[in-house]
Amino acid sequence: MMIRVGAIEKALARSMRVLSNNIVDPEGRTMIIDAQPAFVRAFFSFFRDRLSKPQFAHLWSLLLAWVVNVQRSAVLHLAARLPDGVHRTSHGRFLTQADWDAAGLLNEAVHEELRRMRPRRGEYIDFILDDHRIAKRGRKMFGLSKIWDHKNQQFVHGHIVVTAAILFRGVVFPWRFELWLPKSCGARGYRKTTQIAAELIAAFEPPTGLRVRVLFDAFFLCPTVTKSCERRGFSWFSVASRNRALRRESGYWQRIADLPGVLKYAGRLVRMPRARGTATLRIAPVDGELVRIGRVRLVLSKRPGDRWKNIVAFATNDLRLDARTIVSIYERRWRIEVLFKELEGDLGLGDYQVLTHRGIVHHLHLAGLVHLLLTHHGLDAVGAQARKVNREVALPSLSRRLDDLRAALRRDQLERMLRHEDDPRLRRKLENYLMAA
Repeated sequence: MMIRVGAIEKALARSMRVLSNNIVDPEGRTMIIDAQPAFVRAFFSFFRDRLSKPQFAHLWSLLLAWVVNVQRSAVLHLAARLPDGVHRTSHGRFLTQADWDAAGLLNEAVHEELRRMRPRRGEYIDFILDDHRIAKRGRKMFGLSKIWDHKNQQFVHGHIVVTAAILFRGVVFPWRFELWLPKSCGARGYRKTTQIAAELIAAFEPPTGLRVRVLFDAFFLCPTVTKSCERRGFSWFSVASRNRALRRESGYWQRIADLPGVLKYAGRLVRMPRARGTATLRIAPVDGELVRIGRVRLVLSKRPGDRWKNIVAFATNDLRLDARTIVSIYERRWRIEVLFKELEGDLGLGDYQVLTHRGIVHHLHLAGLVHLLLTHHGLDAVGAQARKVNREVALPSLSRRLDDLRAALRRDQLERMLRHEDDPRLRRKLENYLMAA
């Protein structure tokens, strides 16, 4: 049976009018979402009992608006529309003034995602620490200070955010963002970044039965952080600076920079897996007492073509592991650098324009919740593969997950608009027209 062209034109015109009112804003930049899509209700239902009804409406609409907003402007300008027509300035009050625990929500939501992956007793979970520097042009934001920008190799005004992430079965979850405050904000209490890191370790509660490995770079290798790990019974992995002193079994202290002979005469070549292919390293283990840290196992390492003085010393308090395993575990710390790239490049972690401390903290954790929403959607697509013990989950890249979720939102909107069209062939044609619009 042929479908009349006139019927298609009339249905298409009617649907396009609805499309212009419900998917694209007046400037044609992004979707307008006026109802919670069915396929994300499982994710958002976790927050319903933890927020008031207005706060819950603000949260889900802001997170979905964050996903579909193409230009990544400030959250205050995201074009989400609530069912009751609340103006977007109310979103601003929710972000900057409302009293809700953003860090606690992200923490509990991450643990809910871990529960869905069904962790087994004895599996390992990696707790990764690092600081992230965000340059800001404004001068009136709370907590601004002069900081060194490693990326551009210059001093800038901005914020330092101590970040903790969780890596489990190859999946990265942002867990906490702590804004470091300079001494000029003394009313709120000054803390070193290493002290913040130690407090994050103390606050972390892993799922029952999992063994925790804490990964951090050379800056955080200090007694404050390592003792916090040991009090919790966590093993830690780091890199030791070349100017640190190590006392070996011989009984005298040596700088790590003076140990290339150990690597030269006692080292062995190993092939380490990489994202693409493998890489060859020369490694050698050394046991001893690291100054101010205690008993450690160092693994001296260098590439075959590098000079002998350009050694890297990996350190851990787990003396049972062999050299290759120690290097392999520490290299997992790189996943937090990938997380920063995703949060900055695709989700606008540093694009906030709010001035208050509460608003900044809320923005950072909302970015983490958006990342978690994309991971949740990706894990749903993977299905049972995410629940296999000691198996790495192969999730698509964040940009791909972002595109998939946007496409799912658009399909949900189209399904709502076409639910009154009974002819299946007419529905398919209309869907093709509207998806291409």
